[in-house]
Amino acid sequence: MKVLVVYESTTGKTRTMAEAICEGVREMDVECALMRARDFTGIESACALALGSSTRMKRPLPKVRQIMAELPSLQGLSVASFGSYGWSGEAPGIIAERLQKLGGDLVAEPLRVKNHPREEDIEACKELGRQLAKSCRQ
Repeated sequence: MKVLVVYESTTGKTRTMAEAICEGVREMDVECALMRARDFTGIESACALALGSSTRMKRPLPKVRQIMAELPSLQGLSVASFGSYGWSGEAPGIIAERLQKLGGDLVAEPLRVKNHPREEDIEACKELGRQLAKSCRQ
């Protein structure tokens, strides 16, 4: 079992968040699979899913929207959402809402970071990763 961290990023800020989430997962001795949204193939063998996107025009980026439309029922799978933004930051909330509608169990509030992740933002991402890893052990 592994935590699957899937992201779409335009300038690398959301990617930085995804990498920090995986770092937090690995600190808990749980496997983390980091994947760009365009390479997503499914949630098989995942004990938790974190889905992230930067916000563009008040919504998630296209590949993440496609993933959200195609995901099967999550049936209590531990989930989280995250993303960076410059102006409005709606994407993480939209993602969280969809994951919950599919039956996912949200482990934390959507994680939003304005502009480039700072040290405290990176720590929040790592903590999210630790929470996801803990949910895999239960």
